[in-house]
Amino acid sequence: MQNNVNGRELSKRTSAVTPKSEASDQQTLMLSMASGNQAAFGLIYDHLSVTTFAICNHHLKTPAAVDEAMLGLWLYVWQNATKLSGLDGSPWSIIIRTAEHHAEFHAQTECLARETDTTLLG
Repeated sequence: MQNNVNGRELSKRTSAVTPKSEASDQQTLMLSMASGNQAAFGLIYDHLSVTTFAICNHHLKTPAAVDEAMLGLWLYVWQNATKLSGLDGSPWSIIIRTAEHHAEFHAQTECLARETDTTLLG
Protein backbone atom coordinates (compact mmCIF):
# COMPACT_ATOMS: atom_id res chain seq x y z
CA MET A 1 0.00 0.00 0.00
CA GLN A 2 1.33 3.40 -0.91
CA ASN A 3 0.27 6.85 0.18
CA ASN A 4 0.97 10.14 -1.48
CA VAL A 5 2.66 12.57 0.91
CA ASN A 6 3.74 15.96 -0.43
CA GLY A 7 3.66 14.69 -4.00
CA ARG A 8 5.82 11.60 -3.30
CA GLU A 9 4.73 8.00 -3.23
CA LEU A 10 5.89 6.43 0.02
CA SER A 11 5.62 2.73 0.67
CA LYS A 12 4.74 1.42 4.13
CA ARG A 13 7.39 -1.23 3.53
CA THR A 14 10.82 0.36 3.77
CA SER A 15 12.98 -2.78 3.93
CA ALA A 16 14.02 -2.44 0.26
CA VAL A 17 14.98 1.21 0.72
CA THR A 18 18.59 2.18 1.32
CA PRO A 19 19.35 3.70 4.73
CA LYS A 20 19.96 7.18 3.28
CA SER A 21 16.70 7.26 1.33
CA GLU A 22 14.87 5.65 4.27
CA ALA A 23 16.05 8.49 6.52
CA SER A 24 14.92 10.94 3.85
CA ASP A 25 11.49 9.26 3.67
CA GLN A 26 11.24 9.35 7.47
CA GLN A 27 12.07 13.05 7.50
CA THR A 28 9.56 13.71 4.72
CA LEU A 29 6.86 11.93 6.72
CA MET A 30 7.76 13.83 9.90
CA LEU A 31 7.64 17.18 8.12
CA SER A 32 4.32 16.23 6.52
CA MET A 33 2.94 15.25 9.91
CA ALA A 34 4.25 18.52 11.37
CA SER A 35 2.19 20.39 8.79
CA GLY A 36 -0.94 18.51 9.92
CA ASN A 37 -0.98 15.64 7.42
CA GLN A 38 -2.98 12.87 9.09
CA ALA A 39 -1.99 10.31 6.43
CA ALA A 40 1.67 10.86 7.32
CA PHE A 41 0.83 10.39 11.00
CA GLY A 42 -0.99 7.16 10.12
CA LEU A 43 2.01 5.81 8.21
CA ILE A 44 4.38 6.66 11.06
CA TYR A 45 2.00 5.09 13.59
CA ASP A 46 1.60 1.95 11.44
CA HIS A 47 5.37 1.60 11.20
CA LEU A 48 6.20 2.18 14.88
CA SER A 49 3.13 1.17 16.90
CA VAL A 50 4.29 -2.40 17.58
CA THR A 51 7.71 -1.21 18.74
CA THR A 52 6.31 1.55 20.93
CA PHE A 53 3.70 -0.83 22.37
CA ALA A 54 6.45 -3.31 23.28
CA ILE A 55 8.41 -0.53 25.02
CA CYS A 56 5.37 0.58 27.03
CA ASN A 57 4.44 -3.02 27.82
CA HIS A 58 7.97 -3.69 29.09
CA HIS A 59 7.90 -0.78 31.54
CA LEU A 60 4.29 -0.85 32.75
CA LYS A 61 2.40 -3.36 34.87
CA THR A 62 -1.18 -3.17 33.62
CA PRO A 63 -2.83 -3.15 30.20
CA ALA A 64 -4.67 0.04 31.19
CA ALA A 65 -1.37 1.77 31.96
CA VAL A 66 0.07 0.61 28.63
CA ASP A 67 -2.98 1.96 26.78
CA GLU A 68 -2.76 5.28 28.62
CA ALA A 69 0.97 5.57 27.88
CA MET A 70 0.46 4.75 24.20
CA LEU A 71 -2.31 7.32 23.89
CA GLY A 72 -0.18 9.95 25.61
CA LEU A 73 2.88 9.11 23.53
CA TRP A 74 1.15 9.34 20.16
CA LEU A 75 -0.71 12.49 21.16
CA TYR A 76 2.65 13.98 22.15
CA VAL A 77 4.20 12.91 18.82
CA TRP A 78 1.31 14.49 16.89
CA GLN A 79 1.34 17.73 18.87
CA ASN A 80 5.14 18.08 18.88
CA ALA A 81 5.98 16.84 15.38
CA THR A 82 7.63 20.13 14.43
CA LYS A 83 9.93 20.02 17.45
CA LEU A 84 10.68 16.30 17.02
CA SER A 85 11.46 16.70 13.31
CA GLY A 86 14.09 19.32 14.19
CA LEU A 87 16.05 17.04 16.52
CA ASP A 88 19.27 15.29 15.49
CA GLY A 89 18.90 11.64 14.53
CA SER A 90 16.48 9.64 12.45
CA PRO A 91 12.81 10.37 13.09
CA TRP A 92 12.18 6.72 13.98
CA SER A 93 14.95 6.67 16.59
CA ILE A 94 13.65 9.95 18.02
CA ILE A 95 10.12 8.56 18.39
CA ILE A 96 11.43 5.31 19.90
CA ARG A 97 13.60 7.26 22.36
CA THR A 98 10.57 9.41 23.19
CA ALA A 99 8.54 6.24 23.79
CA GLU A 100 11.19 4.94 26.19
CA HIS A 101 11.21 8.19 28.18
CA HIS A 102 7.42 8.35 28.13
CA ALA A 103 7.06 4.75 29.36
CA GLU A 104 9.66 5.25 32.09
CA PHE A 105 7.83 8.37 33.28
CA HIS A 106 4.51 6.49 33.34
CA ALA A 107 6.15 3.61 35.23
CA GLN A 108 7.47 6.02 37.87
CA THR A 109 4.05 7.66 38.15
CA GLU A 110 2.41 4.23 38.44
CA CYS A 111 4.86 3.23 41.19
CA LEU A 112 4.30 6.47 43.12
CA ALA A 113 0.53 6.00 42.87
CA ARG A 114 0.82 2.47 44.31
CA GLU A 115 3.05 3.72 47.14
CA THR A 116 0.59 6.53 47.90
CA ASP A 117 -2.33 4.07 47.94
CA THR A 118 -0.40 1.79 50.31
CA THR A 119 0.47 4.71 52.60
CA LEU A 120 -3.12 5.96 52.69
CA LEU A 121 -4.50 2.48 53.39
CA GLY A 122 -1.82 1.59 55.94
